[in-house]
Amino acid sequence: MLNISLKNRGLPLISKEDYKKKFLFPIKTFYESIGFDFSSEDFEIANEEFHVGFESNFKKLALQPYAVETISLFKKLGITQSILSATIQHKLNDQVEFFGISHLLDNIVGISNTPSGYGKEFEGKELINSVNILLEDTIIIGDSMLDFDVSKALGISCALVSNGHNNIERLQATGSMTFSNIQEFANWILDQTK
Repeated sequence: MLNISLKNRGLPLISKEDYKKKFLFPIKTFYESIGFDFSSEDFEIANEEFHVGFESNFKKLALQPYAVETISLFKKLGITQSILSATIQHKLNDQVEFFGISHLLDNIVGISNTPSGYGKEFEGKELINSVNILLEDTIIIGDSMLDFDVSKALGISCALVSNGHNNIERLQATGSMTFSNIQEFANWILDQTK
């Protein structure tokens, strides 16, 4: 979807490896780093292009390998699990329902339809305030630098998986625990519970 937007503007396409090296929040800054010029067009045009493309194609995608097995296993172990996403709430609900995992989760939290300025950190604080779990018993599992930043803002531990938005080198530079994939993370959790 991103490469379609780049191609439509006559900009160089981006490889998966370069994407993982460069991807960052805010998204506008990332777009500018790969050639978008928001002095000649409104950022919202490119942003909307991506979201419309994702909406029309997400049903063709699959969850990360071993994601459902891990979530199911953690559910059996009685581990409270929540999704905290930068996706608008009603769209996130649709996506989670489509992948058939809503019954395995305790909370599904996306971005509310609120004025700008409310984002993943705000929703994360609201989520933490609503659950009865100690911060030291909470961990955010993510795949981007944003997830690390959110974990710091929330005062909770962070584990980062490198088969998502950012490469392992960038994730390791945060000092967080880093894993190659979800199965590796699940094995680590199981070792902690022995």
